[in-house]
Amino acid sequence: MLRAGWRFRTSSRLSVQFSLLYAGLTAAAFIAAYMFTNVEVRSWVLEQMQADLQSLRSLYSTDGPDGLRRAVDILSRVSFESERIFLLVDDHGTVLAGNIETAPLSDGYVPLDGLVVSGAVDGETGGYWVRRDTIGPFVLLQGVGDHIVAEVLEALGWALALGFVLMLAGGLWAGVRVGRLTEAKIARISATLDKVAQGDLSARIPTRQGRSDLARVSGDVNKMLDQVEHLLISQEQISNDIAHDLRIPLQRLRQRLERMATLGPASAEEIAASIAQTEDIIATFNALLRIAQIEAGNRTERFIPLDLGALLSTVAEVFEPAAEDAQMTLQYLAPAQSLVILGDKNLLMQMFSNIIENAVRHCPAGTKISLSVLAGPEAIDVRVIDDGPGIPEQDINRVFDRFVRGEKSRSTPGNGLGLALVRAIAQMHGGTVRITNTHPGTTVTARFMRLERPDM
Repeated sequence: MLRAGWRFRTSSRLSVQFSLLYAGLTAAAFIAAYMFTNVEVRSWVLEQMQADLQSLRSLYSTDGPDGLRRAVDILSRVSFESERIFLLVDDHGTVLAGNIETAPLSDGYVPLDGLVVSGAVDGETGGYWVRRDTIGPFVLLQGVGDHIVAEVLEALGWALALGFVLMLAGGLWAGVRVGRLTEAKIARISATLDKVAQGDLSARIPTRQGRSDLARVSGDVNKMLDQVEHLLISQEQISNDIAHDLRIPLQRLRQRLERMATLGPASAEEIAASIAQTEDIIATFNALLRIAQIEAGNRTERFIPLDLGALLSTVAEVFEPAAEDAQMTLQYLAPAQSLVILGDKNLLMQMFSNIIENAVRHCPAGTKISLSVLAGPEAIDVRVIDDGPGIPEQDINRVFDRFVRGEKSRSTPGNGLGLALVRAIAQMHGGTVRITNTHPGTTVTARFMRLERPDM
């Protein structure tokens, strides 16, 4: 087992690392947004000057030079703290209107000390973005102070910085929080596994309804522990049942052999009885081995598409004489259509043979036994119904366990493995089998998945 402290540090460290990685990606996105906004704001400034140029050209075409001069003069005077600068000169270089005295030597960005601006200038202005255009015979120079762009970018920068800090703090808090919750869940899983390792098979991981990966893993581990506990309990029960069921036959066989050795040559009847008892013991071990092989699931490669109706018809034909000899009636209700499942023919025949044989063996004379098939869109139910005495309610849930028999004295032939083999075969085929009292009698229902497109 890993040390809990190491697990905790690893879980928290991974959570924090993912949070920092997310923070780094977010910072890169914020920087990209800042740079993109810078470009977009400058583009907006240039577009604004272009729009003013178009307006002044329209005004010149309608009101002439005087209207143009008045418009430029008005724009110059309404510019607060010289946010915008204008200069209108004629073709001789004479200044007609504007709030700067001389035109700069170049367009683009011009520092403030390269301009002579009339009136007050905003203290944060370091220069102007300037463009030069012609309107008829006149030259129009206009510019926008860089403090406008700076203020927009400054506001955006503070917003992004604050958002990043909040995001980083929230991400780290969430990372640590998720890490601690994960640590707690892992600790519960580890503690449960430690208890199981120490022999407490009843220990289970506390789970809550949820869709997290650890919740699903916890549920799967609990299912595995349920199965392990069931198998170990079954193994213990099997061991006890083997000791109980085979001890007496082995003792009787030994006593018979000792008597034969003491009294001299044995009679043919004694030898036959000894052989029969030996065969019963061997049959019990063979049945146990067969169940173990089936439960191991090592025969699925033999599965082929099978017509269930034809298979059941064969089983019914085999057991009709046995039912008649026991003064019973066995009726098979064949399905109207071909019903195909995927399975092992020999195992399925043994499964249904065991069910019918169990009914014939334990029901009195005059019992009616019916074998029928009920087909659904996805599954097929095979039912064996009898009107016999039924099964005691306290035994109804144990009849499919190994060595469970109705007779407490175990005086009748049999080893109590027939229905255990039935359940093992059904589970191997992905099906289920259950038995219910129908008063009178019992109903055994075996359900299998239907093969929609059989490859016959």
